[in-house]
Amino acid sequence: MLKKFFIFLAVLLAVALILCWIYLPSVTRYRELRSEEERLKQKIREIDQQIKVLADERNLLQTDVAYLEKVIREELGFVKPGEIVYELITKKGAPVPKPAAPAVAPTLASKAASAVAPAPTTATSAARASVGRRPTRSSCCSPP
Repeated sequence: MLKKFFIFLAVLLAVALILCWIYLPSVTRYRELRSEEERLKQKIREIDQQIKVLADERNLLQTDVAYLEKVIREELGFVKPGEIVYELITKKGAPVPKPAAPAVAPTLASKAASAVAPAPTTATSAARASVGRRPTRSSCCSPP
């Protein structure tokens, strides 16, 4: 009788080990997939938020002339006729940062081109060094 109990216990232990060998990797994989799903859902929420922000900005660019002018003046470096752009250079020989690609679509830029003129070519010597480039953070609206 004791011998049958030990055989039964050995068989039960073998079955338990086989089930663990089959079941545990599945549980681990399931947990990995759940965490991946949560990470992807978070990324989707972030992208949806970015889409909403960009759609709001597109709506502003299409409907609000003042916002469109502000964006064109900041991103493309356009000024009104008669304004003078002063570009401040803090360190001599410091590299000038490259401007980012314009975020305004060509059709929007052409709409506002009639309202805003390009910067005059008679600028300070610092601005002459950057001919062809958009001024970075200029004080275009303050008096000289």
